[in-house]
Amino acid sequence: MNTPERHRLERHARRIEELRLWRNAYESRIEGWRFVAGEGKAHDLRPGDFWPEIGIPVRLSSCTKVPEEWAGLPVELELWLGGEGFVGISSGGRQTAGGLNPFHRAFPVLDEAMGGEEVEIEAEVVSKGMFGSNVSEPRLELARLVVPQTEVRALERDLTAVFEACAALDDHEVVPRLLDALDAATAVLSTAWPTATDVTLTRYLEGYARPVGDAASSLPPTYAEKLVDINRHLGEPWTLPPTPGPLAPLPEEAMEVVRGAREVLRVRLGRIKEDYPPVGGLALTGHAHLDLAWLWPVAETRRKARRTFASVLGLMDRYEDFVFNQSSAQLYRWIEDDDPALFGRIQERVKEGRWEPVGGSWVEPDCQIPSGESFVRQLFYGQRYFQDRFGRRSTVAWFPDTFGYSPGIPQLLRGAGLSGFFTYKLNWNETNDFPHDLFVWEGIDGTRVLTHTFENPGTDYNGDIAPRDVLGTWRNFGGKRYHNESLFSFGWGDGGGGPSEKMLENFARLRNFPAMPRLRMAHVDPFFAALSEEALPRWVGELYLELHRGTLTSQARVKKLNREAEHRLQEAEAFATLAAQRGAAYPMEELERLWKTVLLNQFHDILPGSSISEVYKDTHRELENAVAAAGKLRDHALLELAGDSSGPASGAIVANAALHPRPLTAVLRGTGARAVVAPDGEPLPTQSIAEGLLVHAPGRTVPALGWMSVDLQDESLADAPDPATWDVRMDEWGNGRSIENEFLWVEICADGSLRRVYDKVAEREVLEGRGNQLFAYADKPPNWDAWDVEAGYEDEGEEVPGAESVEVVERGPLRAAVRVERRFRGSTISQTYVLLAGSRRLDFETRV
Repeated sequence: MNTPERHRLERHARRIEELRLWRNAYESRIEGWRFVAGEGKAHDLRPGDFWPEIGIPVRLSSCTKVPEEWAGLPVELELWLGGEGFVGISSGGRQTAGGLNPFHRAFPVLDEAMGGEEVEIEAEVVSKGMFGSNVSEPRLELARLVVPQTEVRALERDLTAVFEACAALDDHEVVPRLLDALDAATAVLSTAWPTATDVTLTRYLEGYARPVGDAASSLPPTYAEKLVDINRHLGEPWTLPPTPGPLAPLPEEAMEVVRGAREVLRVRLGRIKEDYPPVGGLALTGHAHLDLAWLWPVAETRRKARRTFASVLGLMDRYEDFVFNQSSAQLYRWIEDDDPALFGRIQERVKEGRWEPVGGSWVEPDCQIPSGESFVRQLFYGQRYFQDRFGRRSTVAWFPDTFGYSPGIPQLLRGAGLSGFFTYKLNWNETNDFPHDLFVWEGIDGTRVLTHTFENPGTDYNGDIAPRDVLGTWRNFGGKRYHNESLFSFGWGDGGGGPSEKMLENFARLRNFPAMPRLRMAHVDPFFAALSEEALPRWVGELYLELHRGTLTSQARVKKLNREAEHRLQEAEAFATLAAQRGAAYPMEELERLWKTVLLNQFHDILPGSSISEVYKDTHRELENAVAAAGKLRDHALLELAGDSSGPASGAIVANAALHPRPLTAVLRGTGARAVVAPDGEPLPTQSIAEGLLVHAPGRTVPALGWMSVDLQDESLADAPDPATWDVRMDEWGNGRSIENEFLWVEICADGSLRRVYDKVAEREVLEGRGNQLFAYADKPPNWDAWDVEAGYEDEGEEVPGAESVEVVERGPLRAAVRVERRFRGSTISQTYVLLAGSRRLDFETRV
């Protein structure tokens, strides 16, 4: 776009803002409000007042009346109470509810007032922004009933759509003709438009220069807006004209030119479209990506879900072609519990075909750290919930925001009936552009799923139906050589919110716009079903995200607890199943409850370690409880299997939940036993260690999904096995230590590193130099500090100083161990080298 064209576009920005000043004909301020924080006392509030207390959440309520003279007119509520919230409105027998946030501040009250109706307003609000930011001094900023001037609003949206299209198309040859269309339409307005300065500035002072229902505006502030801001913030150093009184609607002659301008623009755009028809196509699906925890705790997510879903349902009542998709069965489960009536409305829209549950998983989990068994349960519980509550299962996995994808996932998806896979995060690669956006992903076993992504240069998967987003997405779509349409999700997200009125109004204007992609509303599962895999490129193996590598290490405690919970639950399931085959009751409900706790905490901003500290206070407690509860279920099942619910009188059970036999190695804690006897009466090799009594007989195995009962003796046995039979030896040389068994010879230096590991069977050295050297590196990435490891981080590293102590803690004959203690600045690193008799593996037990 050349300079003269840019100046023309800027002039139209001013005209559009002036038009927006007249979006409402009348207003009636709502003065009296009741404010309650938690269980505190009630306070009276008026617009402009700061909150007297802070709570999470607070409740505000008010009751007002529709002016009598508004009879026959539509009525809306414009509101901003100081933070994100949920608003319920009751008037004239009509109930309205929706989320309150920067993109949803206007609510329909009555389609046609009778005049004099009472309007009751109840709001639950938190002093937070959509992304968890704190509102330091929340106040009741805006509360008024208004009568919209619908034709003025329609023209403002018409002009804005063309304005934004010019900016997005930029150097395209159609831009001069679009500017001509804007010129022609605004020229009609100038023939009968109000020009009184005091009226115009009054409307600026009332906040009409910006769209109240959507904070996203492509238009810069005007001079008059800047003047108003200066007066508000600097104590009115200049004099503004006095307010002339209540708002008045446009005179009829002005309304006539509004209608005329709309018609001129419609005709002009129709002619332009004949020469520059739409190019390409996007299949639009409304969406509200809602992180189940991130910059806010899970408890706030439940409130966010209710706000978002209420807003979506409200828009569906007003826009018949609007369709919406939402993933994560967990979100629906919360709504079912917290607001059954709202959940019932969702079920009705699903049945109607306008609300599409997608993804088939319990949450959108991290796709690298959880075990395969956990991933199967994500899909099992998700698909079962969708089937039970909505009568359908998903066919497309929906993971737009996860930080990389294991190559084992395709076979698990196919096993759950999911033949398609949608993601977005691969567009975030910091080094190499991922080469495909429509392709077949093949897993490690050859299983394939059809995979699609898109690259929106505007707002990622939280798309806006705006020219920049839709045009940029089509231009970036590399798969157009295989298919004439890309998927496009729209709606404010991450912190919820969902689609807005502005987006749906834009859809009506942009769906067949000159030189832009053709738009249509679509459902995710049918869109994928219509795609052909024939001729698509194939990607084999991991979908590796070249970013956010630190999520594999951040918040190590939650990762450890997750793995412990996975193991305990699998053990509990295995032995409870075997016990049930012998007549014991199977604890299905408790296992499901525990699994769903773990699955929730595998969400892609919890398990990777990218959430705020409040999230992990809850997560640690929940996972610790899950580990303990699953352990009790496992132990109870084993006692049932042993045939005595009180446990063996003089024995113990050694269990193996794996699918393969495992050598007998166990530590018996708190028994006081000094000897252990196998089921065949043979004594087992034992060694006293700090944790209890080590039983180690690698020549014996515990069967897969089985157990072995052993007898405990208080006295040592005369015929105990000769320690030399299973011997591991400890020795000292200089300031170092050595550990040896029949397979390995290990030497540990005085500084705690490995001097030597010799494989006695292969007769070769394992290491070329020192081993187990520890280095510390600066962790200061330029962005995403909880997510990223900066490229070149190794340039600022240093080796952790040598050991402060090297201590022999176990000398054999079954197990030998050497503990090394190091200090680095404020940290202590404890490492224990452990070697078992008969083992080819040297273990490192590390604690920081």
